Amino acid sequence: MESRTSRAASVLLSDPCFQLHSIQYLLGEGAEPSFSSSSTACPVVGAVVSSVAPPLPVSPGNAGSSERKHFSLHTYTDYISDHEKNKVELMLLFLTEESKQAAACTAPTSEEDLCPICYAHNICAVFRPCSHKSCKACINQHLMNNKDCFFCKATITGVDDYNKTA
Repeated sequence: MESRTSRAASVLLSDPCFQLHSIQYLLGEGAEPSFSSSSTACPVVGAVVSSVAPPLPVSPGNAGSSERKHFSLHTYTDYISDHEKNKVELMLLFLTEESKQAAACTAPTSEEDLCPICYAHNICAVFRPCSHKSCKACINQHLMNNKDCFFCKATITGVDDYNKTA
């Protein structure tokens, strides 16, 4: 089970759309999330959830107030149990530690080893038949809507793992 958990954490932490800050925000540990122009644009699941999410709790003292309350799962006691909140907190601690360990053992990356599409991850996928390369996050996202290579427009028939030879 431990290796499956570590593998799942590794996959989650390597996804360019995932940010630990998002979980911290859910727990009320961060300020409003900041989105810089340099951040990766990703679909936001919360946009769909917000239409069905329960309304923010309103305390009697701020019913007409224009002051915005900071979001936290802790304010939704009618919808989220303490056990569920504890599981989210444990997940955040685990992912934070996994992230630190991954950063500590990651060798410096040269520019030519980075994905030429996102420049955020190492190259780890090779397209067939053209042999162009990218990270798995970029090719997986691209293959959802398109079957052509980013670079030469050849029809991609497969994706292999890339192992850089010394």
